[in-house]
Amino acid sequence: MAKSIVVKGDSVRGTDTHQVSGTLENGTTPYAGLGKYAYRGSITEGLSDFVRINGVPVALVTSGSTLDAGQTAPGPPPGGHAGPAGSDFVPAAPKPLATSLSILDAPLGGGTPGAGAGSGLLTIGGVKVLLDKDVIDTCSGLPTPGESKVSAEQQSLVACSQ
Repeated sequence: MAKSIVVKGDSVRGTDTHQVSGTLENGTTPYAGLGKYAYRGSITEGLSDFVRINGVPVALVTSGSTLDAGQTAPGPPPGGHAGPAGSDFVPAAPKPLATSLSILDAPLGGGTPGAGAGSGLLTIGGVKVLLDKDVIDTCSGLPTPGESKVSAEQQSLVACSQ
């Protein structure tokens, strides 16, 4: 099955888990735990200097993603990657006060292709080319594989058969 090749600006979507702190809903008791955050970014870094598709640089397994503008804004309303926007907190009870939460992990926003990403067939200068639906390990504060994927949206001219 053919997959489209990823280029600069293609979106990266998924979920990260981050360490958070704040207070409980009573407003006085400290809270520390983990929360899930939406990752909304795009491929922006480490692109091919040599190959372009329709004038746009091709993404490689050495490329990276960054969060889209406004994603870390505390609000109101908060960006999807800001403390108050979290969900699925652990511990879940007692419940944290969302507006008090801050993400402790730093730096926020970066993502790199996962271990199995890239074409097994197509390379540029010996480096694998990223393909549609490749896994991106985004800025999770835990040493776990990412839950994000890249979507080839910026071009529909070139595909790679695995």
